[in-house]
Amino acid sequence: MVQSQVLTPTARVRAAASHPIAFTAFLAFSALVVTVFKTGIGIHPEWHRLWDGAIHWQDISQSPLLAEGDASLRSNVVGSWLAGALGMQSAHRYLYFSMLLAAIAIVLPIALGYRKESTQRAKLAFIFVAGGSLAPIALTWIGGYDAVSIIALTTAVMVRKHWIALFGWFVLAMNHSPIAIFAFIAWAPIALIMWRWDATMRIVTAGIAVIAGSFAMHTFTSSWGGSADRFALFRAIPFDAIWHCYITTLPLTVFSILGIGWVVLAHRSVRNSTIGKALIIESLAISLFIPLIAIDATRIAGMIVIAPIFTWIAHAHLSKPATQRIWRHTWLVAVIVPVFLVWQGAILHPGWGNIHVVHRALDGQVIRGWQ
Repeated sequence: MVQSQVLTPTARVRAAASHPIAFTAFLAFSALVVTVFKTGIGIHPEWHRLWDGAIHWQDISQSPLLAEGDASLRSNVVGSWLAGALGMQSAHRYLYFSMLLAAIAIVLPIALGYRKESTQRAKLAFIFVAGGSLAPIALTWIGGYDAVSIIALTTAVMVRKHWIALFGWFVLAMNHSPIAIFAFIAWAPIALIMWRWDATMRIVTAGIAVIAGSFAMHTFTSSWGGSADRFALFRAIPFDAIWHCYITTLPLTVFSILGIGWVVLAHRSVRNSTIGKALIIESLAISLFIPLIAIDATRIAGMIVIAPIFTWIAHAHLSKPATQRIWRHTWLVAVIVPVFLVWQGAILHPGWGNIHVVHRALDGQVIRGWQ
């Protein structure tokens, strides 16, 4: 009688890793668990206004809360439209739906890294998600509009079907046109390096999709009574205050954009390649420039840098031995090290100490400001 072989825990992991779809699913779920544990969950300070947009999704102009103040949130209502159309119109349903969107934003880059021949792309995506700013951005502002932006941008740069990618660019531009414009500018040089002349049509059509999405939302907001220009709001802040916040938090801001992803880019096999050098230059430029024009430094720069980084992960030729070395050296660090966000010179990390705020929001209580 032949006894079945008993596998050790290490052998079981290696056996699972030999099945790309199972291992990719494991990595995606692990990234979600790890990042929620490290980051906690925070509520967007204006979530109730976007919730009101979900209630009035058929005619945003009828939303009294979105008309408050500068009405700037009128241009970020794609998530509100979706929630309203799906019937997520009570406070707890809207927030649970927002949590689902945040979870999708975290697992999607890893899922889109799936290839039936290997797990190399999924592993790199895991490092940048678990050890970078993407997950903290999605989790810190539950009830906001960032999860939709991350999902749309990830789709735009990672999927191989061109028409789906164009739809991602269009949705991103409708949800947050400044992010779409800067992400497109960051993505275009990487596309040229990777696909050379074949990238011309990709770049042109993606640019058209961004313009179309931005124009469509501008048309909607104009019909609703207008929406404030965020750059105009930013220019109202004294430059001395901006510079003080910028210079005092600069090292932490730069690290927070990619987190452990900087270690990946610094690996010899990456930094010595043409595309690796371009990624390093772009990531540094985004980290140093964007905080000068956006008070929510990590949030804006962290979403923009998704475009070049995840384009590389999804489409570049990857050396399996080099990727394996990167994985062995960085996966545990990515799991352990928390990434803090920088917002107007302050360090944000929702953690689990303010879970009472989440409970209050789920009960429908209005949470104003960072509480």
